[in-house]
Amino acid sequence: MANIYISGDNGCKQPPDVFSNGVFYQDNPVGHVFPLFLLQIVLIVFTSHAIHLVLRPLKQPRVVSYMIGGILLGPTFPYLLTRAFTLFHYTFAFGGAAPKYEDIKAGYLDVVFRDEGVSLLRTAAYLGLDLHFFMICVKTNPRQMLQFGKKAFVIAVSAVVVPLFILSQMKSLFKVQRGVVIEGIGSRLALDYVSMAVSMTTFPVVADILSELRLLNTELGRLTIAASMINDIGTSACLIIRTFVRRCLRMQLSFLEAAQKMTGYVILIVLLVFVFDPWARWIVSRTPKGGRVWEGHILMIMLAACAMGAFSDAFLLSHWEGPVYMGLLMPDGPPLGTALVDRANFVPTELLLPLIFLNAGRWIDFTMINHPTVFVGLVLYMFAGYAAKVLAVMVPAIYWNISVRNAAMLGLMLNFNGLGQIASYMTYADQHSVKALLLPQAYVAAILSCMTMTVISSTLVAIFYDPLNARHVMGCRTLQHLEPQAEFRLVASLLDEEPVALLLDLVEASRGNEQSPMCVYVLHLTEIMGRATSSLIAHKNKKGSIDTRQMDRLHRVFINYEQLREGMVVVQPFTAISPYKTMHHDICSLVIEKNVHLVIVPFPRKEPGANVEVHQAARSIIPNVLSQAPCSVGILVHHPITGFGQTVPLQYRYHIKILFWGGADDREALSFGARMARHVAVTAVVLRFLPAVDLEMDEDLLQDEDLFNEFKTEHAENERVAVEEVAVSDVEEAVAVIRYMEKDYDLVIVGRRQAWNSLLSEGMDDWSESPELGVVGDILASSEFANSSFSVLVVHQYV
Repeated sequence: MANIYISGDNGCKQPPDVFSNGVFYQDNPVGHVFPLFLLQIVLIVFTSHAIHLVLRPLKQPRVVSYMIGGILLGPTFPYLLTRAFTLFHYTFAFGGAAPKYEDIKAGYLDVVFRDEGVSLLRTAAYLGLDLHFFMICVKTNPRQMLQFGKKAFVIAVSAVVVPLFILSQMKSLFKVQRGVVIEGIGSRLALDYVSMAVSMTTFPVVADILSELRLLNTELGRLTIAASMINDIGTSACLIIRTFVRRCLRMQLSFLEAAQKMTGYVILIVLLVFVFDPWARWIVSRTPKGGRVWEGHILMIMLAACAMGAFSDAFLLSHWEGPVYMGLLMPDGPPLGTALVDRANFVPTELLLPLIFLNAGRWIDFTMINHPTVFVGLVLYMFAGYAAKVLAVMVPAIYWNISVRNAAMLGLMLNFNGLGQIASYMTYADQHSVKALLLPQAYVAAILSCMTMTVISSTLVAIFYDPLNARHVMGCRTLQHLEPQAEFRLVASLLDEEPVALLLDLVEASRGNEQSPMCVYVLHLTEIMGRATSSLIAHKNKKGSIDTRQMDRLHRVFINYEQLREGMVVVQPFTAISPYKTMHHDICSLVIEKNVHLVIVPFPRKEPGANVEVHQAARSIIPNVLSQAPCSVGILVHHPITGFGQTVPLQYRYHIKILFWGGADDREALSFGARMARHVAVTAVVLRFLPAVDLEMDEDLLQDEDLFNEFKTEHAENERVAVEEVAVSDVEEAVAVIRYMEKDYDLVIVGRRQAWNSLLSEGMDDWSESPELGVVGDILASSEFANSSFSVLVVHQYV
């Protein structure tokens, strides 16, 4: 490759080549900018992901792995290498002097952090930062800040004001030299900026960590997100105003001159509100429902985000402001937000963003700690701020009836640190900038404190915060123990519209007689797409008013049914937007909050050509609900239907069959069938399986007998109820009875586990396709019954 020479007043100067000629031409590849840049990407991405594989079982978020990776790849690596070489040298008694750290460090930094490569490293890192912030804000719904109202606002303000006040009182503990420098730390303003970094909560970091801990869509997680958004936006606004005022005062500007400095913000607002926002909404309106956003629109939006970064750097106080505000205005979710996240998020987030941590790690040199007392003092100073932040959050949280443990967990969640704090400390410590505030050892203390606090907070939250077990309500949450005239509360969860008609029939039959009130909580589960935060939306307020703006056809069908059965059935519509892996949290949280007796979870059928991963993710909801729901669970196995039921027909007739072996689940199934049998339009047949030989009577069998006799006594004069008994001696006979059962029923109810199920499960577990349905449920859900007219309800009793 030809070299280019530039002549000037200082003679000829040869700029570094971007590309290498290759090792076969006696050229060092990493001595050139482009190969070095690629090497830096490989090093930080590979190292951080390898560390994450080790730390993931310990519930550590990925940002911790990025921090450790950046620290290890900085001067720490040659330091550890020197220690290893020295130990090896003296262990094997090699002659000569041991290798020196300064020599190894200089050689390593000259390879990985060459001066001509650092400029490209920093440029790419900050480009990744801008685009990452933009993508996070695209996935953000600013309206979520209003979800918790005054509670989130007070918590957010308290989390900033209290630690700032306490840390400002502790500044006197540090020795100030010459009135402008703090010994071992740096500028006299350094502690002010460190205090602000400790007090602020960066929303994208909190959202990412909560998502990794699977707590994003819990009640405490949503409150944390709302408070962190208020904290982040409010703190940023205060910093901008403070910096602007200080600059104006220092430059002694008049009011008119100061107003001219705000021209950039006025232009930004005009561009966003009157140009970008209408353009984004036009793109959404031009995209058909369920359609794909044109690639040209995605490209233009990403170019606009880059242009906003350039505009911010030129006219505003910081380079990230324009992309952030632009991202907040972007319509989140499908189609546009989802398309941006799916098609434009990988490169800035996975390849460019880790360079920030590599750039941060190149300044971390533990040999620069020449004031150990000041170093430890700064670490304790920062942890005092973190502790004050936790206490400041706990007080208003406890005032709003949040338990002491959950209030402490909320404070720890708001102490999650990451990219925002690291970027701030890098700015304060950049010795090539006129803004340099921190000395190298203070920078090391700040980064280590930031990382350590995140490790401690995430570990404690993962161990001590269980949103499902912490608030269990005492008492029997089963149908078997529900009084006949008590209100029956049921959660009907739905992933799509397919089982709606069957659920309507089931709900109608479940209401029993007119003296038995019923409340149905219809929960539409929607996969989170193009959003950073999950949400649980209630479409009816406490006064009974319905908000139809976010309701879909699924909810309207149940609202129509409520109007048809006015006074007998109350419907409460909800929408949960979350990842598949945490949808059970939405179901179980609603069960706990509403004191529900039964939750219905449809069993997802795998259609030809369906996405296997999505099907498995949908099926994974069932075992999670079975293990964590504090009430009985019904798994509704339905066959594909055509059309879409609008409401229960006027000439309603429903035929059910209950298969009863005995045991807790079968008793719950029989109790549910007994409730249905009270409906004037329901015909019920109970088929009881008896062993061919007498079994030794135990407490479980006594309960079976008592409940079965109670059922027969209650419905002795009910002509719509019939009871049949059949004796079976082995598994083949039991399966034969099931297979040759009449198929003209609307619903077959069976318990998930049976009392003497050793007879049924003998040799059948190996070929079971759906173990979450139990042996009998799996048989009824198999392809052998695919053309049957009945659906199946597998009941699991909460114990």
